[in-house]
Amino acid sequence: MKLVTLYLCFCGAILLSNAVFHIVNLREGAAAVAWLIALRYAAATTAAALFLPGLVYLLAWRFSAVRRLIFQLAGLALFFIVVLLVGDILYYRQVGKHLTVEFAVSLQNPGDIARMLWSDYRWALAAVALAGGVFFYFWYRRVRGLRFVSTRPLWLRIALLPVFIVASVIAFRGGLQDRPLRPADAYQYLPQREADFALNGAYTAFYTLYHREDFPARGDAETIRLARTLLQSPAEKFIADELPFYRTVKPAAAPLKKNVVFIILESWSAKRIGAFGDKSGATPFFDSLARKSWFFANAFATGRRSIASLPAAISSIPTLYGALYITSPHEQNFQRGMGSIFSAQGYSTFFTYAAKAGSMGFNAFARVAGFDTIVTRESFDRDAAQDGVWGVYDHVTFERVLADIDAAKKPFLSVVYTLHPHPPFVLPPGYAYFKADYPRYQYYNALRYSDETLRRFFAAAESRPWYKDTVFVLTADHAFEEAQGFDAFHVPLLIYAPGFLPPRLDNTIASELDILPTLVDLLRFETRHASMGKSLRAPGERFAFLDTEHAAMILRQKDGGLLALQFAADKYLGYFDMSADKEWRNLKSAAPFADAEMRAMRSYIDVMGHAVLKNRIAPRPN
Repeated sequence: MKLVTLYLCFCGAILLSNAVFHIVNLREGAAAVAWLIALRYAAATTAAALFLPGLVYLLAWRFSAVRRLIFQLAGLALFFIVVLLVGDILYYRQVGKHLTVEFAVSLQNPGDIARMLWSDYRWALAAVALAGGVFFYFWYRRVRGLRFVSTRPLWLRIALLPVFIVASVIAFRGGLQDRPLRPADAYQYLPQREADFALNGAYTAFYTLYHREDFPARGDAETIRLARTLLQSPAEKFIADELPFYRTVKPAAAPLKKNVVFIILESWSAKRIGAFGDKSGATPFFDSLARKSWFFANAFATGRRSIASLPAAISSIPTLYGALYITSPHEQNFQRGMGSIFSAQGYSTFFTYAAKAGSMGFNAFARVAGFDTIVTRESFDRDAAQDGVWGVYDHVTFERVLADIDAAKKPFLSVVYTLHPHPPFVLPPGYAYFKADYPRYQYYNALRYSDETLRRFFAAAESRPWYKDTVFVLTADHAFEEAQGFDAFHVPLLIYAPGFLPPRLDNTIASELDILPTLVDLLRFETRHASMGKSLRAPGERFAFLDTEHAAMILRQKDGGLLALQFAADKYLGYFDMSADKEWRNLKSAAPFADAEMRAMRSYIDVMGHAVLKNRIAPRPN
């Protein structure tokens, strides 16, 4: 009976977190089936957490001290699960998805994470500490007073073991179906938001931690042929099926040795920018630049976190089914990143990310992507103005970028990854444009600061001799705190090249994965690359790939509408018509395209998985 009570405590705590998630994040009631599926995931989480303790408890029927220790350790485990669930609810409020492997990745930067939590969530930390003290006081007092020696007959104790094992396996598998339960299964029965409610952060975090290669991977000749139909441009030629994305580029004209400045803006949601209709006035400079640029109205990030964005932006490699590329065993795969391609063309290459070296593994990945010079927080003077959490302020970073460019051998490639806006939104004095009564005022103030740093950078760059011979690319790594669906992945993207590219509003689909092949095409490089996107100048239908953690999306346009086709690891699930359903509430099961196109999209996802899993992106560097 005591063991049953322990299981009920675990399962009840998880279901309570589902209820809190419902109150905080759902605007309407969840269907009854959503609660049943939530119970299924809660039971699976509990079975996984308590199987070994429960087994030892049953076997130690004569040892009261061992059983008492099991309950004391179970109290620690229960408290850890509760803290994880509370963190997951806060994380979902900010990011729009459950915890996955990030909770383990964050341990690589405990100081930065602790400072952010203390700045933004000290009330939550205090509540957890208080609740923990109360919990352990009463839990251990209660456990000390219990008798743990079993008085059941021997035959019953023996019979309980197989019953316990079988019941645990069934609960852990989520039932008697052929395949064990996975996070993606929630999305087969429920719309996006209710599926997110049914899942819990403890389950998704540990599932992805132990299933970091749980994505489809097929590399047969026909699958590769179909995938390539979505990518190939006239000047490109694929080389061999062993490297399905690796291709040569032979333009008809001589290369253009223009400089490139590629700025990746932290947490810039398209929805919050004036060029997309926002009325706050937070981005006056970006809005003015958009009017002078090749401006993409339908550009999308591949994921919802910075750590998923960087490989997509500079190496055209996405995260697949929540299996982050950075921090995975595959991040050292052979690749042809942006740095390598530009270096081979005689460029000086810089990657600037003014956070601490090692933060999210960015500087190491930039090195693998071929950048010669990596600038981190340690590259600045010790007294450089910093936000006290993530790193050097963006306005100081851009001053360093200008100095590095001025001193660099030309032509150059400079990739700058900004730090603002990012919680806890610590800014230099003078950026309180929006008061506390303005919705999301902290974010808007940080966005206004970020826009001002861009204005200053461009104003200074205009006086440099290299300015008129430079291509500027601006995009965002991901959106910030937007509802799941269109707005959660919709980001700004523009290419500004004074005297080279005429202003143009482009309403067709664009992706982070397309930036690298577009630059190769635009500058007419004769080179080889292994991009998993395609040039935005190439003919044919455009598309975007999105990773929604436990499923994959392909965005396509049809009859003036924007469709999001959803694929589980093993099958097509349906599509959302985002023209009328921006928050992905109504999943339509029919296939909106001809069978050949559907198979090409499925093949594209499978071949990306094959290339990542088998280290078949690019050949070994010479």
